[in-house]
Amino acid sequence: MSLNELILLPEGGEIDIRDNQTTARQTVDSLYEKYSEDPYMLSKLTSYICTQLPNIFENIKSNHYHRTLRIEELSAEQDAFIQTFLTNNQYFYVSATDKYFLYDGIQYQVVSEDDILHNVLSTISTGRNLMSWKQRTKISIMKRIRDNSLVNSIPESETIQRVLDVLFPTIFATRNEAKYFLTIIGDNIRRKNTGLIHFILPCSKNFMRELNAASQFVLNCSLNQTFKHKYYDHTYSDCRMVNINTNVKYEHSWTHIINQHALDIICVACHYSSRYESSDSYLLKYGNNDDLNKTVFYLKDKEPVDLVKSFISTYLDIHTNSLDIAATTSTSIIDTQSIRGTHITWNNMQYLWKHYLDNCGLPSVMFLQTFKTILTDKLSPYYNAEHDLFIGICSKHLPAIQTFLQFWDETIILDDTETDFEIDEVVSLFRKWCDISHKHVNNINDKQILDLIAFFFPDIEIERDKFLSGIRCSLWDKQMDIQIALDNLKDLFRENNVAAGRSVSPSINRNITIYDAYLFYCKYYSNIPDKIVSKAYFEKFVFDNLTDYIIDDKFISVDWYIL
Repeated sequence: MSLNELILLPEGGEIDIRDNQTTARQTVDSLYEKYSEDPYMLSKLTSYICTQLPNIFENIKSNHYHRTLRIEELSAEQDAFIQTFLTNNQYFYVSATDKYFLYDGIQYQVVSEDDILHNVLSTISTGRNLMSWKQRTKISIMKRIRDNSLVNSIPESETIQRVLDVLFPTIFATRNEAKYFLTIIGDNIRRKNTGLIHFILPCSKNFMRELNAASQFVLNCSLNQTFKHKYYDHTYSDCRMVNINTNVKYEHSWTHIINQHALDIICVACHYSSRYESSDSYLLKYGNNDDLNKTVFYLKDKEPVDLVKSFISTYLDIHTNSLDIAATTSTSIIDTQSIRGTHITWNNMQYLWKHYLDNCGLPSVMFLQTFKTILTDKLSPYYNAEHDLFIGICSKHLPAIQTFLQFWDETIILDDTETDFEIDEVVSLFRKWCDISHKHVNNINDKQILDLIAFFFPDIEIERDKFLSGIRCSLWDKQMDIQIALDNLKDLFRENNVAAGRSVSPSINRNITIYDAYLFYCKYYSNIPDKIVSKAYFEKFVFDNLTDYIIDDKFISVDWYIL
């Protein structure tokens, strides 16, 4: 290799040992020695070293300086550009799903990689200072974005408030409950406290399923692994109660929340998990809501026997003077009529236990056999195993239960032809029956009656917590009432035709709208407004019974009343 080639090695190239000054001197000495007998070459060598070499090295130094300065300028320009770009465009990435996201300070949204690249290259081209480093800058930005995980993003206050506003009061009764729920979700995404059990109402299944589907799409991660709808031998110290509004069972109440805000919910949840450490920590350190804490941690420091004791003290009245009755009837046939009001059957006791759990906001947190074992142990002097009765024990809640069951036995008839018996109608008829029978029952609402029917008559089909199918009530023959009203409507039209002196001919008479027929029905029974069926029920009856006379699903043909 020539001296010139040695000097002009590419910048940054390794010269190995030839960079050593000693080696350089030895090279020069060897050249002088080689041409010591050649005056011409000696003169050229001297001229080259003394005249040309200094200029060459000066140029190399100058070029190196300017190149370094340019690289530093471009690097500073690139750093400033990348910082500005990523500040103005908050992009995030999830490697598990290979998805990119953009946050505008209000709402998160999914974006494609192509859209990001287009934005990057367009912005570089606009500035033009980094055109020579266009691809290098693009690569650096994409790497920075891929290192920016979505779960570590910090939402703005406006985003957080928007998420809380859509959850409260629609899904949760308080903002603290909504925050607690979000923190649980964040913990689950971040795999924190996976040993906890968060009980949430079974009616929230569809909501939780759709929210989890959104998490799987975004993060390829489940957010509901600690949520349970049923108890299965869980340790109470790990159990937490999550309050949620019962209207979550209606999909229309939350569908728009999932469609429009699921991504924001996930991001706020991850942020809360990081900010508050954990869901338990949120309640204990930041929630400042003792009532919520008592509800959530209700089971934490309890044992099954504690719950049964609480149930006995709050729901049962024990008559100690009935111990003799219990003892004398323990092995003999019991005349339940003779001790009515002084005993509770095991079936009724199960319902009281369910009522107690509902009032405490608890799921069924104990196997039924465990409950019975503890209960019969605590009430052993009053329990008759042969007849499965608790003798000498009453409950303030029992009279209403027994009264409703009596009403059901005396007035409700199974009828497959009857559909859509509204729960409001059952409540109204029950109250009327109580008045007739001189029964006094404290206010009993729709939910309590639904619970009673679901528990004692599980074969009855209940739709949307509103309609009962396959039953009718002897106190109100709904179909007969409609038929009577329609017969009177038919007679009215016929009488009007006769009074007007018109012949009964289809060509000069008019059809009747089903709506007008319903108005006539309502007016006909206006003196008993609590016995007027809904428009939907009326129309169904008309369609089922006047099929041959229905026109365009809106009219009853004139043939119906002239023939």
